[in-house]
Amino acid sequence: MPPKFDPTAITEIFVRAVGGDVPATSSLAPKIGPMGLSPKKVGDDIAKGTTDWKGLKITVKLTIQNRQAKVSVVPSAAALIIQALKEPPRDRKKVKNVKHSGNLSLDDIVAIARQMRPRSMAKTLTGTIKEILGTAQSVGCTVEKSHPHTVIENIDSGELEVPDVSTEK
Repeated sequence: MPPKFDPTAITEIFVRAVGGDVPATSSLAPKIGPMGLSPKKVGDDIAKGTTDWKGLKITVKLTIQNRQAKVSVVPSAAALIIQALKEPPRDRKKVKNVKHSGNLSLDDIVAIARQMRPRSMAKTLTGTIKEILGTAQSVGCTVEKSHPHTVIENIDSGELEVPDVSTEK
């Protein structure tokens, strides 16, 4: 016989989902079924909680307590960059292999780096900014109308000044 259900226990489950869409109940059921939750209801909650990220693949954190699931979005650097490009939402089933050829300002990159700072492996904010610039390079966009790697080289050489830790939140 399984152990008795503890209503005070808090469980966190991470799920990859497409923003604004209901994930397949067959992929949710093995993760949340043992918690006593309905995969269909949780899928609807995920769809409602990710409407800002329509069409982008994002990680969703489900905080489960007393058989209630609270949905919060844990965006990746790529998702934040694509959202900062302000591209219109696309139909994932029809439009494939999209090139994100927009342009971002350095202020956008710094804002994304500040948001990603707690999850970054870099010691300083400058290192996090370089991580975000590397992600921008792989997404395919430009920064300040130049290649992201050129911006990284400018930061390394000292030509470009970025905010230091004292101005960090």
